[in-house]
Amino acid sequence: MQDSADAASGSLFKELRDIQYALDRSAIVATTDVAGKITATNQKFRDISGYSESDLLGQDHRIINSGHHSKEFFRNLWSTIVGGEVWTGELCNRAKNGNAYWVDTTIVPFLDDAGVPYQYMAIRFEITGRKRAETKLREQETLARLGEMAAVVAHEVKNPLAGIRGALQVISGRMPADAPDVAVLGDIQDRIDGLDQMVQDLLVFARPTPPTMGQTALLPLISGTVSMLSQDSAWAGVEIVVPETAPTLRVDAAQLQVVLFNLLLNAAQAVGGDGRVEVAVDTTPEWCEIRVGDDGPGLDPAVRDRLFEPFVTTKHRGSGLGLATAKRVVEMHHGTLVADSGPNGGTVLSIRLPVE
Repeated sequence: MQDSADAASGSLFKELRDIQYALDRSAIVATTDVAGKITATNQKFRDISGYSESDLLGQDHRIINSGHHSKEFFRNLWSTIVGGEVWTGELCNRAKNGNAYWVDTTIVPFLDDAGVPYQYMAIRFEITGRKRAETKLREQETLARLGEMAAVVAHEVKNPLAGIRGALQVISGRMPADAPDVAVLGDIQDRIDGLDQMVQDLLVFARPTPPTMGQTALLPLISGTVSMLSQDSAWAGVEIVVPETAPTLRVDAAQLQVVLFNLLLNAAQAVGGDGRVEVAVDTTPEWCEIRVGDDGPGLDPAVRDRLFEPFVTTKHRGSGLGLATAKRVVEMHHGTLVADSGPNGGTVLSIRLPVE
């Protein structure tokens, strides 16, 4: 009888070991106590996060928090598992080296006899590739629609706008300079110019020009772009810090300047025209990273996930195509453009371009 019990026990332990082996090879696993402190991790967790076991034990999951999700998101997560319910969802985490990664997550609370959680187990599967594919598909669908609209817009809007503006110039030129209606006509022309620029942004975004690559010294390009922005009186109160050194890269100088101007303009708007913006450049043998950071209020969770989508804007005026166009230009240079929260608040927009 004892031999039979021992055999059954041994079989059960082997089955449990096999299940753990399979789980460890396929999933990212961690357990925490009721306070959320990490009590155990498997090797896949340590591999993807870049942290050692000693780095992780006793810490909570804020150690891999990317800042992508809102506080309300995590409040809902915790209220679910504290209530003894299983939580499932997609999370964006950040590894020790700073790279973000997405995981499809299930958090299971272990309950005592009274139905109260005494620990939690999180089982995750990496889905970074899938998330990128989904984003790319959405972008392609949007671009297809925009391409169809661009030709119509150019013919039906841009040409008539030029005619209307010309007529207003003729009318205002025939009026005395001190006539009260001259200012009104000037305001109308300014609004037409804004609408014309919006149409131009749409055309540039929908029909991008392939970059003409050439050796370009980044420091003069950055300084010149900062000077362009500073000439606008609306941003005269913004302190813009530029790097002391920067490399020479093979890029399309005109297109990269448009990207930098868009990033600087967004940063200046984020600080309300009176704050600090810093441009920093770091270089490795493979990559050059240009960062534009501000000390503004930071990213709004409502637009964080859609920051680089066309027509997404928090401004009263503007096409919402500036950052979307910037991202397309950077990608045509085989680079990346990402947004993140700054170490002391605010927002950091980072361009990463290949050195070769």
